[in-house]
This record gives sequence, structure tokens and C-alpha cells, in this order.
Amino acid sequence: MAGIHLPKSRRSRVALTSLAILSTAALLSACTGTSEPADTATADTGVVDAELAALVPAEIADSGVLSLGALWETPPMISVDEADTNVAVGIAPDLAAIVAPILGLEPEWQNMQWPAQLPGVLSGVVDALWGQVTDTAEREASEYDQIPFFKNTESLLVLSENADGIDGLASMCGLSVGVPVGSTQSEEVASVSAEYCEANGEPAIELAEYQGATAAISAVQAGTVDAWMDNTTSQYGAADASDGLFSVVLITEVPETFTAITVSKEYPGLSEALAGALRISIEDGSYQAVLDEWGVGAAAVTVDEVVINPYTGIAPGESE
Repeated sequence: MAGIHLPKSRRSRVALTSLAILSTAALLSACTGTSEPADTATADTGVVDAELAALVPAEIADSGVLSLGALWETPPMISVDEADTNVAVGIAPDLAAIVAPILGLEPEWQNMQWPAQLPGVLSGVVDALWGQVTDTAEREASEYDQIPFFKNTESLLVLSENADGIDGLASMCGLSVGVPVGSTQSEEVASVSAEYCEANGEPAIELAEYQGATAAISAVQAGTVDAWMDNTTSQYGAADASDGLFSVVLITEVPETFTAITVSKEYPGLSEALAGALRISIEDGSYQAVLDEWGVGAAAVTVDEVVINPYTGIAPGESE
């Protein structure tokens, strides 16, 4: 998704009103809130790495706040605290609660629908996106620096009663698959449909775009769409909470990817600072402890994999 450059205003984003998350997630940008770190976050967050902190842009450093955006409805990556819907909980908030203090910052979260996220980081609504952005060569080459923090596979969420005979995306010929609006999943479904369905005389996979997971999962339950495509960890979170209503089918036709922290190329220093702080959290074990606490330890990246723009090798702040 492409965006346009607008004047940045940190004051305007700090002044955004905190709102409670709506179950239908109908707003483009909702709650501004805090996050509560997991008990397993063991990094000494009282110690600031002066060298990395010096890379943070002055307007961010002076505010003391790292403003982060994500859609708070994809557990275990990120969702709302049931006791306080202004609080984000999950893997991303727990990691941010470790990483941001290394830079002398406090994480502050905004609940943002997916279509608003990439334009939002370009316009300065948030400093970074942390939760739903899949790293791609196209994004690295355009306006976004990408910092891998999570290994990701894709899966389908289907009604358990309809799961028989569904063993991957290629088995969805003639059926409908929900995907996030403007996502990489749209391209992946189209590619698999062309190769495995249409090329063999089978009907194409029908695409249905949704603003977020809540509406899509409701559509699967209602039978409006046959499956919802999302990252595997989020899908298992939805299935586990459904009391057997939903099943998860791993998509083998789509290769493993990285979910990335995403920063505008206008702030290369912030990209370098976040990458460095993430490496520290991996080295001291606090990063792995968070993923293990959420039951997704196998999705951890290594220190060597925390490379800004790994698919293209483009330097932070530069584009093709």
C-alpha cells in the first residue's frame, strides 16, 4: 500500500483521544493506550543504551514516547486487555515494553485499522508499526524500513464442520477466502488460484477483503466467506477461543515470511535504534522469554536475522 508524505506533527498524535476498542473495529484509528509487559520480560529496562538512544530522532527522544500502531484484534500478537480496553496486550506490546526503554522511551499504542497503518507511519500519526506488517521486497524498496521480529506462516481459519477436504490454499478452488484490505495475502491468493485452480480448469478462488480480523471471523462463522487467511499464530488464537467452532489449516503453498517493525524511511536513525535494541533483547534472553510465554517460541528470529531490509539489503532511509 502506497502513501503520501505529509508534514509530521508529534503534537497532533500525542493529542489523539483515547477511545475504547469496538468489537467490530469500525474506526480507522481508535485507542491510544499503554501496554503491560509480561512477567517473563527480564531485560533490565532501567538501563538505557546511550549509543542507540543517540540515534533516535530528536522530536521522538524529547517526547520520551515511542508511538506505535497496530490493529488490536489479532491475539496473541496484539489484542485488548479484557479488564481495560485502553490497554494493548500480547507479543508486540510485551516486546515493545522491553525494547523501548533501552532507547530511553516509553511505548504508547494506537489501535489502527490496517488500511490506515502504512499511511499513518508515513504521515507521523505513529513512529512505527509493530504487529501486522509482512516484510516484502516491494515495501523495503519504497517508503518503509523493515525490521524482522517474528517468523511467520500463513493459515486458513475455517469452520470445523467444513474442514474435511481443505488441506491448503490450493484446495479452495471455487470457494471464497477473506483477506485484509490491501494486504500481501491478496496477491498470494491470486497467485495460488492461477497456478493450482485456473491453470487446471478449476474455478478461481474468490477474494473477499475485510478491514480486520473481527469482521472476517464473523463472516466465516456466518458462512458469508469460506475461510479467513491470516498469520498462523493469530489463527490459533482465534481457534483456541472458539470452543471447537473453528479449525486452522496451514497454507503450504506460501513460503515463510517475516513480520516486521515498520518505520518511515524519513527516520533511518529510529530504524537502526530499534534494530539494535531488539538485538539486545535477543541476546539477554528477554525476547525469547516473551515468545515462549505466549506459546510461539518457534517463531523467534535470531540476532543475525535482525537486519534492516533483509530482502533487498537497501540501507536504512534509502529506496530504489
